[in-house]
Amino acid sequence: MVNKKVSVIVNFHNGESYIKNCIQSILDQDYTNLEVILWDNNSNDNSVKIIEKFKDDRIKYYRNNIKVPLYKARNQAIKVSTGDLIAFVDCDDWWEKNYISSRENFFSVDNYDYFYCNTYFFYENKNKKKIYKKYFLPSGKIFSELSKDYFLIISGVIFKKEIFLKYGMFNENFNILGDYDFFMRISQHANAHSINSALINYRVHEKNYSKLHKKNFYEEYKEWYNHQLQQNNIEFKVNNPNFKKRLNYLELDYLLYEKNKNIFLFKKILKHKNFLELIKFIILFIIPKRFYKILKK
Repeated sequence: MVNKKVSVIVNFHNGESYIKNCIQSILDQDYTNLEVILWDNNSNDNSVKIIEKFKDDRIKYYRNNIKVPLYKARNQAIKVSTGDLIAFVDCDDWWEKNYISSRENFFSVDNYDYFYCNTYFFYENKNKKKIYKKYFLPSGKIFSELSKDYFLIISGVIFKKEIFLKYGMFNENFNILGDYDFFMRISQHANAHSINSALINYRVHEKNYSKLHKKNFYEEYKEWYNHQLQQNNIEFKVNNPNFKKRLNYLELDYLLYEKNKNIFLFKKILKHKNFLELIKFIILFIIPKRFYKILKK
């Protein structure tokens, strides 16, 4: 069996709080044929000093002289990679020791194009973990399943490098939705291999970008959704009700969090199709905003 090289990409900006743990989890992998591409998006903290303490010739450090959008930085890192496979891990996340080795037997199987696993959500403020998904994760062409429940996390996916040549790179116009856009694009055609074990740790904290930019999240999703409507895409049309529900959810989430409550917002809430989410939104509408974060957890 050929021991394929994996390029591990860590994109970061001011990652001093977490980057040591992230890098160590990569270097501790029991699969050793790696290169670790640390792509510094113009940090002004102590990240580079932390990186310099690691003495491992698999580490390659790059730095942007000006900060660029995340998905441009992701694409820049892909272009300098030399591995047969590409893996990403955000600097506030970390891997279990067997994250890569758990699927190495499938790296040479032609039928699979990318590999993903289940996840531990680590709630930083509670210092507790929980399993992300408790159902059986699907393999193959998973577009329809993702339309119902988006269960992929970029830190938990390994790609064959040719997937970027075949389906294109990340859309650099997005600030939040680039991962989602890419996965929805490839999942219609490329085959996924899934592992139900939780092999990565996704850190949930108050500085998660999508939490802090709910309006941007909603607007990017709306832009993506409207673009899909204009395409002659049968898969999207079949699953459109799921995407429409997601769009409505993100709109209500943003409006409740950032806008004043009024009768028009309440009427919009009552039109929401998911019953459990509807009840939750009604409660959030009634209670003072200071309790919003508690109920959102």
